[in-house]
Amino acid sequence: MKLPGGRREAGRPLVLDVVHGEVRVEHGAGGDVAETGKVALVAQFSREPLTSRSLLELVTQLAEGGYRCIVSSSCEAPGPLEWPGALPAGTVVLRRPNLGYDFGSWTVALDQFPQVAALSHVIITNDSMVGPFAPIAGLLADFEGTPVDVWSLTDSYQLGHHMQSFFVGFRGGVLAEPPLRQFFQRVRVEPEKMDVVRRYEVGLTETCLRGAYAMTTRFRSQDLGIGAENPTLAGWQRLLARGFPFVKRTLVNDPSTAPGAEDAALVVRRRFGVELSDWL
Repeated sequence: MKLPGGRREAGRPLVLDVVHGEVRVEHGAGGDVAETGKVALVAQFSREPLTSRSLLELVTQLAEGGYRCIVSSSCEAPGPLEWPGALPAGTVVLRRPNLGYDFGSWTVALDQFPQVAALSHVIITNDSMVGPFAPIAGLLADFEGTPVDVWSLTDSYQLGHHMQSFFVGFRGGVLAEPPLRQFFQRVRVEPEKMDVVRRYEVGLTETCLRGAYAMTTRFRSQDLGIGAENPTLAGWQRLLARGFPFVKRTLVNDPSTAPGAEDAALVVRRRFGVELSDWL
């Protein structure tokens, strides 16, 4: 494939080049998407069209917090997404080719709605977590009330200290500034998920450090006593005890990835009074 301007790096084309002309709005209208000044870009992936209760609850709670949600889906099913309930008014659903993982979804959404980058509050998030099992209004208030440029829900020392990208907030229009605007525009199609983690999840923090952006994290990995391990796996029960309202989908699908994960359903039932299986 020959790409515009020869923008290919070792066989890794830019996501925006590859998906050009293949992104469509499946639901909603984005003409006034920036009206509230607060937008959440929600990356979604599934092989089948039926979405989870977790995704709907996340979108609903973000909307209740004043965030206009843009769901950027790389679902491989040809038909429209199916939701277990009504989407909040104003929600936009984009469909795109399954390339670039979550960072591909976010960069496509920013490309489709460039006015979003300059907004006062922008959140990037995804469906890699199960939940929220409790209200996230307090977490949104923490993000909005913290005088920093970039806020993350969790961080990790695995592969070097970095914000975990499943829930990151940007304040004061910093996404429109050259360092972060160029970072997202240059997201490439990567061969493996770990390449995405190294180049883009770790790379996002490195970009923020080079740009001298002030950063903070709500649930700090160093407070969990887990060293350089992934806090959403190694420290999942300690996170719950501190008010974290999610569990990572990986530990549900493969309990061997986290200590005590075989008891996740019991822990969630006792703490939140819900059945974990209903949220998958």
